[in-house]
Amino acid sequence: MMTRVLAMSQEKPNKSLVSCKRTRPALVALILSLSLWGCTLGPDYQRPELNMPAQFDKALPQVEADEAVADEWQAFFLNPELQILIRQALNNNINLAMMQSRLRAARAEGRVVDAALWPELGLEFEAERSLSSAITNKDPSAETDVNFNGVASWELDVWGANRRASEAALANTLSQAELLEASKISLISDIATAFYELTDIEQRLKISRETAEIRAKELQLAKLRRANGMISGLDVRQAEVEYQTAMVTLPQLEYDSKAKRNQLLILLGAYDHPLPELPKLVSSEFPESLAVGVPSQLLSRRPDVRASELALVAATAEVGVAKSAFFPGFTITAEYGRGSDSLDNLFSSKGLTWSLLGGITAPIFNAGKISAEYEIANEAQLQAMLAYRSTVLNAYMEVRNAMNDYQRTQQALIEQQRLLDASSEYVRLARLRYQNGVATSLDLMDAQRQHFSAELSLSESKRDKLLAMIALYRALRGGAPAKS
Repeated sequence: MMTRVLAMSQEKPNKSLVSCKRTRPALVALILSLSLWGCTLGPDYQRPELNMPAQFDKALPQVEADEAVADEWQAFFLNPELQILIRQALNNNINLAMMQSRLRAARAEGRVVDAALWPELGLEFEAERSLSSAITNKDPSAETDVNFNGVASWELDVWGANRRASEAALANTLSQAELLEASKISLISDIATAFYELTDIEQRLKISRETAEIRAKELQLAKLRRANGMISGLDVRQAEVEYQTAMVTLPQLEYDSKAKRNQLLILLGAYDHPLPELPKLVSSEFPESLAVGVPSQLLSRRPDVRASELALVAATAEVGVAKSAFFPGFTITAEYGRGSDSLDNLFSSKGLTWSLLGGITAPIFNAGKISAEYEIANEAQLQAMLAYRSTVLNAYMEVRNAMNDYQRTQQALIEQQRLLDASSEYVRLARLRYQNGVATSLDLMDAQRQHFSAELSLSESKRDKLLAMIALYRALRGGAPAKS
């Protein structure tokens, strides 16, 4: 139902005009009261009760203060060459640029939604030249009608629908910002993971090549000794098997190295980029000691958790938007301008015109559409709440798994180093016994084989410990666990 409040031309003044001028301040006050102090429908957001445990477990020290997380990733990734790659990726990664674009779009969308809180102002210019038909008009003549008006329209936010929509838009924008932060953390973790995986591959490739060179010399020596009748052909075949055992690892390692370099280039957003000199795999790549925060800190530390909660905030606000559709809508439209029979005297004539239109639109029958939309909004809020709880639960378990894996890799590295030390001593003693004629070449080759395997496994164990540290970085929202 639309009701015209007043339409008046100043060219024909009458008592109505005086009456309008007297009542205008009261009307403006009423409009402002409805728009500024109207109610806001729908529930206000409250964080769901999560009942999180007080501690993860006793794998690592846990503190409640903010010191549990440092501010910058540089405090965690100490290798300067890796830091160069991370900066390159943060500036050029394509997926990250897409997330930044989505954030800018979300901010712009928020401005679009907020615009509904304010009146819309515009200008209208109309010019018409017409001639009546001689059939209906005995003395037809051309007529000119020129109008220039300023137009204002405003949808009064009596029930808070626009304010709730603004809340939802702001929450969505902030959620997109958190997703961007999560993407940065994921990118940094992926760069570091690929960097240390490539380092491990290159070290194992170096071990295999050096071992192959040594065994090639031993094979040549075995062939000479066979020619001199000192050993049998079986010993030569054994030396050849050991040589090929080392050589067979090279093609796969070389392929893995190229594939990992290509993965790094994708993360760097480049077709080609000089990679820095790869370091030896040592624990000094990260802080010497770690401390993690208590589980409740996940709610403020991890951007994926914050993004999920903001999505719930937006869904809660959308319930209010849907609920307001049950109630009438109030609009007001005003025009003010001039009209004339020619363009030349448009602003000098007395053709001042203005109008004020107030309207109320109320739903009467819509076949249950509004009720269904309200139900959809409520279910969307429930889904967002469940998604938030799921995100928190997964984050909690991810931290626990990362802590357990960190402990596992620490112990595995210690045991692997002991195995390498034992195999080195085994090789030394086997060589002495072989040179003294006490042991056979088979004993020496068996010792060398185990030592070769232990060297490769030690490199993998060092890599696993570094990757476990990166997993902790990713699980602890990206901030570096502080030194305890």
